Amino acid sequence: MRRIWLGGDDLEPDFPLGELGASDHVKLVPPDPGTGRVELPPPDGPRPAMRDYTIRRFDPVAKELALDFVLHSHGPAGRWALGAVPGAEVGVLGPRGSQIFPGSVSDYLIVVDETGLPAAERFLEELPASVAVRVLVIGGSPRPLGDERPVKVTWLPSAEGLLDTVGDVPSDVFVWAAGEADVMREVRAYLRDDQRVDRERLSIHGYWRVGVAGALPREEEA
Repeated sequence: MRRIWLGGDDLEPDFPLGELGASDHVKLVPPDPGTGRVELPPPDGPRPAMRDYTIRRFDPVAKELALDFVLHSHGPAGRWALGAVPGAEVGVLGPRGSQIFPGSVSDYLIVVDETGLPAAERFLEELPASVAVRVLVIGGSPRPLGDERPVKVTWLPSAEGLLDTVGDVPSDVFVWAAGEADVMREVRAYLRDDQRVDRERLSIHGYWRVGVAGALPREEEA
């Protein structure tokens, strides 16, 4: 993964970044591969290739926005991140809104693959110290998470055995999960089976699907 800081006169100092809005995201518009220019979409007309990225941090003094990228060469944003150097341009749209997650529960369970790690790390930074947090990460290279708080982190080489690792959960847990859509669907079904977790305490998102390029339609997310 690579963290890239974006800056520019168009970034507003009051850029919306609410605490515990850990999944808030912007749409990234990489340069057109033919012209090399960033072409933002008009209100009516063809839309360029865009990808959603979690807002990792924003510095209102420096007017700089941090985004974390999973590096790969098979998508427009991943290719841009691989070759980005100081001065490289990219378009940023949004965020269109913010969803604030609860901080008054006793336990959080966070289940992610690498695409959900930026939001997971925001949760670890922003949740009250009184909240017990368990994080399951599918894939990726193990590294410290949540340096400022006690947290139990389990790194899994794949999604095989994920549900066994989830196991029993506290009755008042809040679950936030994001990653490959079919894996996330299995997580949701497991947690809702026998009402292990109330629907209101689940926020589970399919960020991508194997074999599908680009963002998933909302009804197919997970």
